[in-house]
Amino acid sequence: MLIGVISDTHDRLEHMSQALQYFASESVDLVVHCGDWKNLSTVVAFADTAHALRLPVRGVLGNNDTDVAAFLAAAATVPGDFNLTEGVFELSLSSNTSLAAYHGHHKPTLRKVLECPDYSVILLGHSHKPKIEAVDGRLIVNPGSTAFAIPRSKTWQPSVAIVDTVALTARLHSW
Repeated sequence: MLIGVISDTHDRLEHMSQALQYFASESVDLVVHCGDWKNLSTVVAFADTAHALRLPVRGVLGNNDTDVAAFLAAAATVPGDFNLTEGVFELSLSSNTSLAAYHGHHKPTLRKVLECPDYSVILLGHSHKPKIEAVDGRLIVNPGSTAFAIPRSKTWQPSVAIVDTVALTARLHSW
């Protein structure tokens, strides 16, 4: 399974749309958003674009997605195969492979996710720093951000990742 991973869109709709177009061109099976959508209008625009491109989406909320009830209610009404989760999103990939997606802002929850031996693939956001790391046979991926760098940088580029859950590999893409 190929999973397109995006995070920290922070209402930057142009880069978000470019990322979804890239995922469609790479024929990903699922898109996972690791939080910090920022406004409800971003969720709606993301869902509309993903639906038009026939991309199923699963996402989590981040520390900037403060009105949890409103975000979850909006996600329930958008078109297509779209779902938002508060906290950790879990997905069983096979009998011995599972995935967790979490924004990464609450350190005790982050620690639990990183220490849980059940997850073969861990998708994170929050830091805005792209990273792919293999640790103890597990793959940890942060796609970076499609909005801006932390700290601010003139050399920053929007970035996303694609994870191959069969090969347990990932690659970053920036533009």
